[in-house]
Amino acid sequence: MEIFSRIAEHGHEQVVFCHEESCGLRAIIAIHDTTLGPALGGVRMWEYASDEEALLDVLRLARGMTYKASVAGLNLGGGKAVIVGDPKRQKSEALFRAFGRFARRSSARSAVSWTRSAAATLPPRTSARASRTWSGSPPRRST
Repeated sequence: MEIFSRIAEHGHEQVVFCHEESCGLRAIIAIHDTTLGPALGGVRMWEYASDEEALLDVLRLARGMTYKASVAGLNLGGGKAVIVGDPKRQKSEALFRAFGRFARRSSARSAVSWTRSAAATLPPRTSARASRTWSGSPPRRST
């Protein structure tokens, strides 16, 4: 698979590959389109058969969020993130904290709702402190 061709195929603006060995984090954040505003989306944790499958899924999901925001009349674009792993065995506070650090770094282009529970992403026994660590908030627009 040609990664850059796949990303450009549907007009994605940015794709971030996230890896932190200490906690087993493997994730991909995709921003599809920010023409109307920051990207809106969520996080999916799934045990993919391959990295290629994870990339194709996050690209498809991010594009779908662009269309959903547009149909809803929102001044937002579309984005999505996937965490590669078995949500029944690999969810941990350390994993979500690491993901939160990556998400925060790419938040200038996105308003991805990291706290939404999409496909098994809500961490077990999330404390208020932990959820603040891995949640993102929309950037403020300048006037």
